Amino acid sequence: MIINNKILNVDDYYYGVFMTISESLTGFSLNQLLSTGLAEIYYRHILKHIEAATFTEFLNVSKNVIENSQTQEQLSHRISTEILSNVSLQEIAQNVITLWYLGTWEGAYINDLSYKEGLVWNVMHAHPPGAKQPGFKSWGIKPVNSNS
Repeated sequence: MIINNKILNVDDYYYGVFMTISESLTGFSLNQLLSTGLAEIYYRHILKHIEAATFTEFLNVSKNVIENSQTQEQLSHRISTEILSNVSLQEIAQNVITLWYLGTWEGAYINDLSYKEGLVWNVMHAHPPGAKQPGFKSWGIKPVNSNS
């Protein structure tokens, strides 16, 4: 697999690793993650809230996992065995997933946008109540049925 570099002109190699591993951890594409408008904010937030050495270890292992996986299946397996099964990295990976899906870090929203742009709303085919309305006449559209 290839690591995405120079995304949004952030001059930090590890940012590309962060975004590439975020794709695999969330199941959302790079473009979908970037469209939240929160990628750089999330990256910088994590840098401020955990030890640099701990985050760097997570990113170095992620880099190794990404670069040494030839297929999506290999990548998924290696994430499971080398990141999610590793006690020292598991919590960071889980926090990154929660950050993207819910917009929270350790139970607190990063900012107002993080609530509105949480990936959970896309998964639920819903909108964040009180923050982002579904649009005029949306009540006339039949809801998405996940069983069909």
